[in-house]
Amino acid sequence: MRASSRNGSETNGFTLIELLVVIAIIAILAAILFPVFAQAREKARGITCISNENQIMLGELMYTQDYDEVHSWTWGWAPSWMPWHQQINPYIKDKQVWKCPDDTWNRGQDGANNKIAATPVTYSQNFDWPVDGDWSPGGLSYSMSPAAAPDSSITNPASTIFLAERPNWYHQWSEGWATEIFWTYGDLTNPNQLPNGGTLHNGGGNYAFADGHAKWMRVDATRAPQGIQVQGTDPIDVKLKQYGMYPSGMWDKDQ
Repeated sequence: MRASSRNGSETNGFTLIELLVVIAIIAILAAILFPVFAQAREKARGITCISNENQIMLGELMYTQDYDEVHSWTWGWAPSWMPWHQQINPYIKDKQVWKCPDDTWNRGQDGANNKIAATPVTYSQNFDWPVDGDWSPGGLSYSMSPAAAPDSSITNPASTIFLAERPNWYHQWSEGWATEIFWTYGDLTNPNQLPNGGTLHNGGGNYAFADGHAKWMRVDATRAPQGIQVQGTDPIDVKLKQYGMYPSGMWDKDQ
């Protein structure tokens, strides 16, 4: 549009239609780019989570070197019986590593000192509550889990899950429970309990393995039969079938 001033000089301007077109273009670009930015932020948080898991597993492997090649145990109650995150943290020396950036649960007050806020813990060991009621080292859960196990008993460390994400309001530093996670737990699979560990990162979760590496996977992929589980004739697999726990895939160290 051309507009003339009183002194006869000309200035440039925009019509209302032109302004509306520009605004519409900006709105379209924003609608396209904002989801991309959100995905990029989520990708960054997922990478940070995997980095956390790698650091934790490095601490775990250092722990096993100091304790006769035996992995740390899961539960505990301070001060005499420390949960595994407290056992491992001296090798890491950073409590912030234990929280995934996508873990948005409010833990409330600290379990040991209700005058301060709780320190969140996201990551739990792979251990199933003994479905056969046997808490002895010969029980079903011990035969499956890498927790408290000799490193030599893990037949395929690269495909044996050692830890997974268990975000919840009660999983915190000063508590010795909620430190275990198995693929049947609601914390991992319940769609009504969000965020849950199985879908925390773009429909999947981050898992760390007994050899020290970590990666993103969907829950169903973690349950795919491994090694001798394919036939399902191993005594442990046969017993798992009795309890509806087969296949356990990467959650079972007996592969």
